[in-house]
Amino acid sequence: MTALEFLSPFIRAFLALWALLLCLCLFLSTLLAIRKRRYLFSGFSAALCIPAYLMEQCLFDLSLSAKTGVISGVTEALCSAPWIVWLTVYAVLTIAAIFLLAYNIHYDKTFITPESIKAYLDQIPCGVCCWHDNGKVLFSNVCMNGLCQQLTGEPLLNGNQFRETVSGEIISIGERKWRFSCGEALLNGEHLHDMIASDITAEYAKTLALEKDRAELARITRELREYSRGIDEMVRHQEILQAKVNIHNEMNRLMLSSVAAESGDSEALDTILSLWEQNALLLCMEASDAADSQAISRIEGLAKALHIHLVWQSDLPATLSERQRALFFSAAQEAVSNAAKHANATELQISFSANGPSVCCSFANNGQVRDSDVSFSGGLANLQRLAEKQGATVSVSTDDRFVLSLAFPAENPSNG
Repeated sequence: MTALEFLSPFIRAFLALWALLLCLCLFLSTLLAIRKRRYLFSGFSAALCIPAYLMEQCLFDLSLSAKTGVISGVTEALCSAPWIVWLTVYAVLTIAAIFLLAYNIHYDKTFITPESIKAYLDQIPCGVCCWHDNGKVLFSNVCMNGLCQQLTGEPLLNGNQFRETVSGEIISIGERKWRFSCGEALLNGEHLHDMIASDITAEYAKTLALEKDRAELARITRELREYSRGIDEMVRHQEILQAKVNIHNEMNRLMLSSVAAESGDSEALDTILSLWEQNALLLCMEASDAADSQAISRIEGLAKALHIHLVWQSDLPATLSERQRALFFSAAQEAVSNAAKHANATELQISFSANGPSVCCSFANNGQVRDSDVSFSGGLANLQRLAEKQGATVSVSTDDRFVLSLAFPAENPSNG
């Protein structure tokens, strides 16, 4: 097979140019890999540069020997090899050079590199700067350089001096508002300082508008509170006046009946005495019913606000004392709050069961049931403490659904 040295000068010149292009391509791949800190690929590219450069020098030495008649032993040995061997080496080097160059370009577009970080930070609308303890700037993007130029009239060269210039948190630059926030970081054992400048023009305008609206809302709330207080006071006076009128009319009727009754008619006197007792009991019952109605209305109003449907399985037992009723309403309010806050419930069933003089109140919701045990904290803990003072017990069941139970013992005179 024909040796390389017997090929035409044109073909040898073409091979020499090919080798030179391979050297340039591999050298470029080496620089790109070093810049991206891919040292393994940079070493591989540098190693491939050696045979490409050696082949180019051998061809150059062979061409020069035609004039001088002097040729080195390495050149003579390599050029005596068949041309197919040279072509194979050229093909391998070309494939490797193309692969390395394409890989470096692809890596630059798909992986995070210092250059990609720099390009990204130059495009963001906020300023970023980092410097050493002595003030030497390690990095600053285009936005921060522009802000420093507008504030100081000089380029950003010393981070410590620029930090003193922007000592205020919010600074007006032209028609824009900028917030400068400084921090510290530790990188590879070296203490660094950083600064971020954020454009808060829109947020600043909205904050001013919000503060104005807040002041107006506070004024309206204060006026509504005073107006509501006046209405409550007027209603209370009206209710007291109506109650006085009713009591006055009823007492007048009973007094006239008592005066008109004959002293010797015992049956009429018994009837009048019974009327006095009934009216006194009616007044007490009306007061109790009014208090219960107000408490039930408050609980139903809370349930309506939390989008919970209250289902009363039965009426409130009449055997409960005033203190027990107050504890029941506290437990109902806590059950409604927990059903909405912890179970996302939409319905709460309230039922009562009696075992002799004892009464058990149950609050069952259709919400989510927790797998873990329920801890008595917050409102449940306060409810348990109130129940203990009356000798009642508070318990929780989470079998099929969440059920809060309040058991009242038989009322005794000591607890009444």
